[in-house]
Amino acid sequence: MLTILYQSVFLQKTVLKITAEFYRMIELQNISLQLNDRKLFDKLSVEVPAGGRLLILGGSGSGKTTLLRMLLGFVLPDSGKILIDGEELTLENVWSLRQKMAYVSQEMQIGRGKAETFIKEVFKFRNNRKISYDRSKVLSLLEDFQLNSGTLDKDLEEISGGELQRFAIIVTLLLDRKIYLMDEATSALDEPLKKLIVSYFDNMDNKTLIISSHDNVWHKQNYSILNLEEHGSST
Repeated sequence: MLTILYQSVFLQKTVLKITAEFYRMIELQNISLQLNDRKLFDKLSVEVPAGGRLLILGGSGSGKTTLLRMLLGFVLPDSGKILIDGEELTLENVWSLRQKMAYVSQEMQIGRGKAETFIKEVFKFRNNRKISYDRSKVLSLLEDFQLNSGTLDKDLEEISGGELQRFAIIVTLLLDRKIYLMDEATSALDEPLKKLIVSYFDNMDNKTLIISSHDNVWHKQNYSILNLEEHGSST
């Protein structure tokens, strides 16, 4: 199981290290970022090995979502480096590096139309064209997450919040990424379904998981923790 080697705050420099005996899938090197005249991160460094689990904690406005968006290249740091799978994230390679990641947020902007039509459209996106649509795999995942096959025939606007969160997770799993970024991705689910989701991802040993969540079911896991309120983030 992953363990934190050391945590220290010295001269406003934050260092969080997770066991480095495995290949580093994600590295943040001395990241600093200021948004709207407020410093979110000050020389924040994080290392997450391949197959690692990191739970990001912090209150509203502490930068949890911003940190996930930085990994996707939607927000660039003022200074420091972000490395994904050993490659530094830049404007030139952001599209190729996003092919290694899947992102599920609390409020997915999925749109309208039939659910199955939406999934097929996802596979037409630039980053997903090398992946084939496999309906049998879709049906298997629907069963795994306690959704019936009729969900595929529903209009997206008819799907409830809890169903939509599970549907969004299923779509990301179909993309089979190396890294999964979960931003309050189970907030609309009841406790048994939350546990189901956590258990499913825990069995994916070869995937790297970064979670931002207030759900206790994630907190009860023996994951490494980055608390932004304790490690150099301003709230």
